[in-house]
Amino acid sequence: MILGLDIGGTNTDVVLLKDGYFEVLGTFKTRDFDLSKINVDYDALGVGIAVWFRNGKPVGAPNLERIPSLVTNKPKVVDNDANCFAYYSAYLTKKKNVLSLTIGTGIGTGIVIEGEVYRGDGLAGELGHAFVGGRRKCKCGGCGHLEAYFGGWAIRDIKEKLDKGTIYQTKGFKLFCIAVSNAIMLLNPEVVTFGGRIGGRLKEDLLAEEISKLIPEVFKPEFRVIEDDYAVAKGASLLARDSLQLKNR
Repeated sequence: MILGLDIGGTNTDVVLLKDGYFEVLGTFKTRDFDLSKINVDYDALGVGIAVWFRNGKPVGAPNLERIPSLVTNKPKVVDNDANCFAYYSAYLTKKKNVLSLTIGTGIGTGIVIEGEVYRGDGLAGELGHAFVGGRRKCKCGGCGHLEAYFGGWAIRDIKEKLDKGTIYQTKGFKLFCIAVSNAIMLLNPEVVTFGGRIGGRLKEDLLAEEISKLIPEVFKPEFRVIEDDYAVAKGASLLARDSLQLKNR
């Protein structure tokens, strides 16, 4: 049994992977989350967290006020939350080459190439902090980053805009689609997936329509919105399961 956590800027989601099935254990406020209070037996822990890692060490966390204690005596795998989402996306879509965007408090990006998470020198996949123009201040300290124009902290009344459909007319959405189209041209993925508490509520057809305008037809991938708030936690548990199996061979 593998416990999966998704530690985000606002919420922490918890699932249990048992015999190939996922059991949702709940959602907690990240500021209050305490691993020791999760009263369930497990054999290993997988954690997806909104943190930048290099060589296994955290080097930045623009959208986290605090990193909860993850002390456990069980085997543990910790990775960037968007990497976990991409890994789950590959599992769900059965594709080997995947580009994944999580949109919640901020914007995360995960990449899977030939079935493996691609990390580059550790920090690959941070489209949210790519420069898109302007001088709007980003939480990471930079200016003009995509995340400063699109995402939970950047757009006022974003839930209302989602409900009314006006989000698709915002400057932030247009910039987001341009950034994703550039990533598609660079990576040529089989599928692009969108998730998170905001991304998972975007309309798949409108995303596909807007992004497809910006790329040649021959580069066009499949577009998939994953409407599952626990996708990152599930991906974290799968990544832990598969990583620990590899180590034990």
